[in-house]
Formats: sequence, C-alpha cells, structure tokens
Amino acid sequence: MFKRLLILQILLTGGLSLIFLLPKAPPLQDSAVSLNLPNILVLSGWAAGPKVEPSEKELKTLSQDTDFSRRNYYRTAGSEQPAGSRESMQASIVMSGKDLNNSLHRPERCLPAQGLNLISSSDFPVKLKTGQTVILTRLKCSGNDGANKPYTHMNYYWFVGHDSIKHTHYGRTLKDMRDRLMEGYDQRWAYITVSTNLVRAVMKDEAGQDYLNVALTEEETDRNVMEFVSEIGPEIINLAAVKSID
Repeated sequence: MFKRLLILQILLTGGLSLIFLLPKAPPLQDSAVSLNLPNILVLSGWAAGPKVEPSEKELKTLSQDTDFSRRNYYRTAGSEQPAGSRESMQASIVMSGKDLNNSLHRPERCLPAQGLNLISSSDFPVKLKTGQTVILTRLKCSGNDGANKPYTHMNYYWFVGHDSIKHTHYGRTLKDMRDRLMEGYDQRWAYITVSTNLVRAVMKDEAGQDYLNVALTEEETDRNVMEFVSEIGPEIINLAAVKSID
C-alpha cells in the first residue's frame, strides 16, 4: 500500500511539474494605430463632430475586448452649392481584442448584412502627406433608404497591425499567421474605414442642426478620400513602427 502511494505521489509531482514546460500564450503586441481621431484636419478642412458610440448590435456581435473609435467629419461644400451645404464622411477604427475572429469581420460580409449590395471592389492607392503610399480597398455598394430611394455607398478600408499595413482581409490573415509562427506573438489589428453615402438630403448633425448633404460623384468622393486619408493617416498611425505596407 505504501509503495503504491509513493508511486502515485511521484506521478502527481511529475505531472504538475510538466505544467511549467507547456508553451505560454504568445504576448499580445499593440497595433501601430491610435484610437484618437483628430478634431480637425487643417490642410483638407475637415472638422469632426463628437465621438459616435458603437451600435448595440456591434457591441453584441464583437468580443468585449474590442475597442472602437468613430467620428463624422464635415466641411463646407463648394460655392456652387446652396449656402449651408456640407460634404460629409465617417471615419471609424475597430481595434481587435485577443480573439480576432470575434473582433474583426470581413467588410465584404458585414456590408451586405447591413442591407447594402456590393457592386465592385478595387485597390485604391493613397499617398500620405509624409510620402508613403498605402493601398486601401475601395468598395462600391448600392443601398435603399426606408422610403425606397436608392443611393450609392462608398467604403474604403485597410488594416494596421503591430508593424505592417494590409489592405485585404486575406493579406492581414496571412501576416498574422506568419507573425505567430515566426515571431512568436499575437497582435492587435486595427480595421480603419472611411465611408460616405452619395446622396443629396437634409440631415442632422450630432448637435441636432440641419444641413444639406451634397451628392458628390464617385470621382469627387475619391479625391476627397485621398485628401482625407493623406492627412489623417500620419495622425493616427505610428509610421515609424511600420516595416511593411501592401
């Protein structure tokens, strides 16, 4: 009996000691993105409204350690437009938590789930004011407001990890897998989106003030986004930490 107890104690002691030999969870490296969206972009003239809180659906869908930052940006429309008219767009950052699968969802899947129909997808290069060129994914979608009025929705997105910028979901996934295997760490990824609706309508801003949103063309919207991203990119991305952009 004593012999069996001794053997059992040795096995238990040996088994517990193996716990210290198990591989530890890789450290979680921060994204090179700041969640602090600026109040104003001086060069391009865009001014931000108050922070927009995530919807209840987003909070329920994504993991609890996901972080958000979202603001609407406005600027006065050209002199050929009626007085008080504005151009508008929304900038949004979703910062992943530990579980990427429950923090970042493919935009090509999310937008149709919001009632938008994907028309086209293409690469959209933008030269930052600091000289680097980043590639965004440009999505053109069609939507329908509650009054059965169709409109075009433009969405531009990219991902920023610990030391890289990717413009596709698959590119981000491959980079993430490589860094886990080769570098030994997990990382937080920021999914950055700039979006706008090409529609002429009277809208309310966050202060409850009515304004006329002008209906821009696709070409005008592309130019606006180039200016906007060129300026806001270096404001929210630590480019000194970025080693690869594609």
